[in-house]
Amino acid sequence: MIDHNFYASPVQASQALITHILEAMDKEPERPFTIALSGGTTPATLFEVWEREYATYTPWSRIYFYWVDERCVPPGDDQSNFGLAHRLLLGKVGIPASHYYRIVGEGAPEEEAKQYSSIVKTTVPTVDGVPVFDFVLLGIGEDGHTSSIFPDRQELLTAGEPYEVSVNPYNKTVRICMTGRPLIEARHTCFLVTGENKCSILKEILDKNKEGVYPASYIWHHARNPQLYASLVS
Repeated sequence: MIDHNFYASPVQASQALITHILEAMDKEPERPFTIALSGGTTPATLFEVWEREYATYTPWSRIYFYWVDERCVPPGDDQSNFGLAHRLLLGKVGIPASHYYRIVGEGAPEEEAKQYSSIVKTTVPTVDGVPVFDFVLLGIGEDGHTSSIFPDRQELLTAGEPYEVSVNPYNKTVRICMTGRPLIEARHTCFLVTGENKCSILKEILDKNKEGVYPASYIWHHARNPQLYASLVS
């Protein structure tokens, strides 16, 4: 199933995605859910809305948080995806450390990619060796990248391990990112896309004829259950 949803504001797009997560959890009240988070400006809005409007309705004890990608910096660094989520959401609602698995950005990148792959494979249900998250929350860069899989690293879309090292080609920062197979096999692969500057690339991503051009379009057109929550306004 491919689901397109467009909203009048980033807040409304975030509200819709959070509501979708909570409704899915309500349908299966007896089991825990695994959610992989991304970083950036758009997820910051999601985290703020979740904490402000939905904290009391969320069964936090049933959620285990993971990360789609992380910059290789300490958690206190302004660029840390974990740090962002902890400041705006996890810390504010009192999520215990036993309910999240952060990527250790300050560690040796190659070793941490292997270590995090191992953690994910042992704590997230797997099918044919591929971790199957309940929700993977993604964004789209203006160059068509997602999960720190940039256009010059398309081989990460079919990598054997769930996490690998990637390098931002524009500023050379090192990152650890989820690779294509778990992105595709998630029960819900959700793209949260906001901003007028994303109009052009989103049109390309949704074009079936462009599925091999950008990492995000490959994921969109191959995912088991892709969903779009977009607000293309400034």
